[in-house]
This record gives sequence, C-alpha cells and structure tokens, in this order.
Amino acid sequence: MPCPLGVSWEGMRRIELAMPAGTLEEALIALRSGADAVYFGMKEFSARKNAGNFSEDDLAKIRRFALENGRRIYIAVNTLADDGSLPRLMRLLDTISHYGCDGVIVQDLGAVRIIRERFPGLPLHGSTQLAVHTIGGVKALQHLGFERVVLSRELSLDEIRRIREACPDIELKVFIHGALCYGFSGLCMASRIITGRSANEGACAQICRSWFRDSSGRKACPFSLEDLDGASLVRELMDMGIDSLKVEGRLKGPDYAKTVAQYYRAAIDGTGYRALEGPAAAAFRRKAGTGWLADPCRHDMQTGIYTGHRGYPLGRIERTGGHVLQAACRAPIMPHDGLMVLSEGEAIRFRPEIIGRNGNTYTLRLDNPLESSDDGILYRISDSSAMPASPSLDIRKAKRMAGARITIGQDSLTIETGKLVRSYAVSPEQSGHDGTEAIIKVLSQSGESSHQLRISGISGSAGFPFCYINPKRLKEIRRAFLAEYDAIPDKEPAYSASMEDRETPPLPARRLLSGPHAPWNTAGTAIGDRRWFTLPPIRFDEEGMYARLLSAAKPGDAIGLSNIADILFAKAHPEFLYFVDIYLYLSNREAAALLMEEIPGLIGGYLWMERDSYERPWPFTPTIVEDFQPPLFLSRAWTEEGIYEQNGRRYSAVREDGITIVSEVD
Repeated sequence: MPCPLGVSWEGMRRIELAMPAGTLEEALIALRSGADAVYFGMKEFSARKNAGNFSEDDLAKIRRFALENGRRIYIAVNTLADDGSLPRLMRLLDTISHYGCDGVIVQDLGAVRIIRERFPGLPLHGSTQLAVHTIGGVKALQHLGFERVVLSRELSLDEIRRIREACPDIELKVFIHGALCYGFSGLCMASRIITGRSANEGACAQICRSWFRDSSGRKACPFSLEDLDGASLVRELMDMGIDSLKVEGRLKGPDYAKTVAQYYRAAIDGTGYRALEGPAAAAFRRKAGTGWLADPCRHDMQTGIYTGHRGYPLGRIERTGGHVLQAACRAPIMPHDGLMVLSEGEAIRFRPEIIGRNGNTYTLRLDNPLESSDDGILYRISDSSAMPASPSLDIRKAKRMAGARITIGQDSLTIETGKLVRSYAVSPEQSGHDGTEAIIKVLSQSGESSHQLRISGISGSAGFPFCYINPKRLKEIRRAFLAEYDAIPDKEPAYSASMEDRETPPLPARRLLSGPHAPWNTAGTAIGDRRWFTLPPIRFDEEGMYARLLSAAKPGDAIGLSNIADILFAKAHPEFLYFVDIYLYLSNREAAALLMEEIPGLIGGYLWMERDSYERPWPFTPTIVEDFQPPLFLSRAWTEEGIYEQNGRRYSAVREDGITIVSEVD
C-alpha cells in the first residue's frame, strides 16, 4: 500500500515529525509537506494566544483530514486556568472529546484531574510548560496517567538518553527546531512582572528579546538566545528511541510550515536535508545553533544586539556606498525575494532591484543609502520560490463522536450513551467466528447523521461473541438510533466541584522561605517547631538533591513541592509534611484536589503567584503570595553576572548551581 501523501513509511515508523500550526491552512501545508503530526491551540487556553488558533469547524476538518491520511493531531490546552475559568475549560475539553485527538498537551494539573475523571478517552501529553527535565519528572507524569512527555528544551543528548533508558514505557518528545526561551518554559515570570502579560496565560511579551543596559551603560541583549536547528542531530535522537521531534513556531506562517517540514522530513529520511536549509531558514530563523543538545555548558548562545529574523547568509558584501550594494552570492537572487543587511545593529530590509550582474556577483539599487554593514553579509529573509500555494479549506468535517457501549442479549441489542439508551430487537445466530469486529464496524459508521458512535465496549449474554447479526438489521438500528440522537440538543457540560471544602491554617509568608540569592532554600528555615525546606524547580542532579534533603530534614519537617517530580518523592517519604510551593502552580481547586489525592501528607500550598483570590470550594485553604516577587528568569544559559538596567528598573544576574537567576533589585 502506498504511503499517504508520498512520505516514506520508514521515516514514519522510526520517529514522528510534529509541526506547529497557528491556523488550519498551516496545518494542511505542514501535513502535505512531510509532517506526521501537527499541534495547535483552540481559541482559549492556548499558550500562543496571538496565533490564529482553531475554531470547532477547523478542528472537525483537520481531524477528518488526519484520520483519512494516516496523520495525527495534538491539541495544546497548555495555559493555567483559575477557578473562574474552569467552566470554560470544561466546555473546551467537551468539544475536543466529541471529535477526538491523538493527545491533549496540558500544563495545568487541574486540567489533568478533569480529563482523567470526565474525559478519560483523551490521551494526556505533558507540556514543556511543566518543566520536565529529569527521570523523576517523567516517571511522575507516567504515574499520573500521561502517555507522552514533551521534555524541556534545556537538555543535552546525553541527558535525554539517560531519561530514555530509565523510562522506556512512555513516549518522549524532544524539541528539534525553533526559538529557545531564555527562561525555563513554565517558570518564566519576566513578562508578567514587567508588562503584566502572563506567559502562563499565553500572552508572553518576549522580554528576553528586548535590550538592556549592562554595567558599563552599553545596550545589550543578554537574555536573547539563538534559535535551535537540530537537523544534524536527528539521527542520534532516532537511534536512542525518541518518539517525536517537535518544531516550535505556531506564529511563523505558511512558508515556515512548508519549508521546515520538508527540511526535517529529509533529515529523518536521510535524503539530503542540507539542500533545504536555505528555504527553511529564510522562512524564519535568528542566529542559530544546536542549543543545549550538543553542549549543555555553552557560553555563546546569545544572538547579539540584533534579536530578529536573519534568514541565512546569501552572499558576501563587496561594496556599499550611497544607493548601491554589490555582493558575491552563493545562489541566484529573484526579484520578489526579501533581502537584509545589518547596519549598526539595525535590520535594513529591501526587495532586490538588480542593476548589474557578473556571474554570481550582483549589483543592487537601494531605496535608502547604506554606507556599511556590521558583518559584511547579505541575508535572504524570504525565498519567493518557496512560498506555498494556499490550500483549499473547503474540506469535509469529522462527525461529532458519541461514546457508546453495546450490550447484546438473547434477542436484543442495546446502545447506551450519555444522553440516550435504546434497545432493539435482533436475532443473533451462533457462529464459529468472533462477531465483535463486524458488529462494531457497522454500528460505527454514520451515514448522513451529524454524529458517529465511538464504541468503547461491547458485551453480551451466553454465546457472545461467537454470534452473527444480519448487517442489514445493524444498519437499520444505527440509522434509527442516530436519527433520535441527532434530535436531542447537545447540552453544555456543567462544571461542578467534586471536593469537600476545608479550612486549613495558612503557610508562612513565602518571603521567609527563600535563600540569599534564590527563591528556594535547601538548607531549610526554622519557623516554629519545624524546619521548612524549599527545593529548586530546576535540578540536574535530582538524586543528589534528594540525598542532601534526606540528610538535613527530620520527620515532621515541611518540604515544598516545586516540580512535578517531587510527587513521587513525597509518596516515598511519608515521614515528612508537604506543601505546594510557588513553582508547582496551584492554579485552581482541581489542581489542589489532585495533589491532595496523591500526597496524604499535604498540609497546604501557595496559590498561583499571578492570582490574589480564589473561589471556594477548595480542599484546603491556599496561602496567597504577598510581599514577594519571584525572579524574572531561571535559566540554564550562561549570562555574565552583574546589574542590568531597562527603563529605570534594575535587575541582577547571579549564577547558582549552574542556573542563572535574574531578579529585580531596588
């Protein structure tokens, strides 16, 4: 059988290429250009609020297209939700469940609890916003029922390999291409602190890309990291058994969806990806490298003062002056290409007007005079030959799915769904073959109905499953049931809190639990009759950290949970008390209830730092974080220690245990 859309089966079997899609158009282009899967957000609860994002109609269309072409879709529901947002989150998950998907990518632990209890058919995928970068973090998510984990971008190949070997029974997804955040995803507070826009609610202002003044007063961009291009490392990730490669970029457009999908399809299939690097880079790329994958201790990952899209070097500038530029180019220049020169840290962008050519040397006329360039390079920032044709969006939609169970009696067949149960007369005949598959196949079709049965189970009386039911009769039953089902209006799911409301004592003021430079203190702080320990949310020697904790803490001391990995530590050590610390976001009552169910020794927790109120009921009284400001950034990137200033506000950068901590100072 030929592979759908002309992509090799070998590449599909070995590793998945998952592309971003800000719109339905981009999703179709990516899937037709070599992607095995796309991930996207809906109109709410998407960490890319400014992307086009998908409507219900878009979801119905891409779901059907993916099913018919052997592709997969993942839906990012990867922002945090407060108590007041839970009814809307419930409605969104209900809509997704009606169509189905191959994974819901989540950060919020409250969403995890809701999905597990009310939408168990939706596969859970752990978002990179959960900052999972250790064996313990992966195993904790596996314990909670996750099928896949998107690992943090800060890991090296060796660290990923160790996680893969220790966690063979869960799918792992690794970033391979796109923007690198300065701070750990999910732990970055810079946008919220400086602009009031929360990255945890999909509104990141990209503070890391803005300029600051260093201690000498010079403009610098110390927190702007180069983009990741890991095409040269694809084979190593394939060989270690990684399940999926993730390309970042839901805001980058159709040409990015096409060219980057083709680039990595070639890298996976071994068909000459380097020839496709130029078009992929022209779609969008800053200064680029292999990030932390090849070297976790690199000191040269910053972009420099120019932090934007620079495409790729097209040629060496031989002469500038006035309105003329001459460059020796490695590829032809086309009239509708986009070109760029960097001059005094600024991008000079233009369309080429060719006034002379001698072999590969072009003479171009500029609208504005240019006396010099910073690096002597002419960049191509858009490739007119690589622009994709817009696909038709007039495609068939998937039906809304209705979960159903089938029961076959001696003379009846019963279909049971959440809003309709009906029994129909049948005459099962004994057979030497299992008839389950044939029955499900007929009843799972939909015809003209707007719904389709998703049969989750089938059972029967004596003689089942070795029975035969006339397919004509099964079709009559299906049509009758779906006609009645279609006539019943769909009800919006009603959210109700499924927990007891409990009053509990407050925790200490959070500022008392910090260390001298970091918002954690592994040595503990004596308050009252116990010590209170706060753990770093980032730990590349997790076993060593836990060993030091066990040597310092005594039974009855209180330990803060700051990373999802700490759940398993708490379950293994019931001799301590536990609280939810500031980086394991306690965003809503459902998140609190999940952690209460997992950790019997939980005595409370700090409310999500970006909220100062909550709505009851709660399984305990959350402590509101007051008179405390967390760091802007927690980063693995090396940054020179010192003071940086922006718009009259001052920030210090310090290094502790291999982590750069950037905090505002008075």
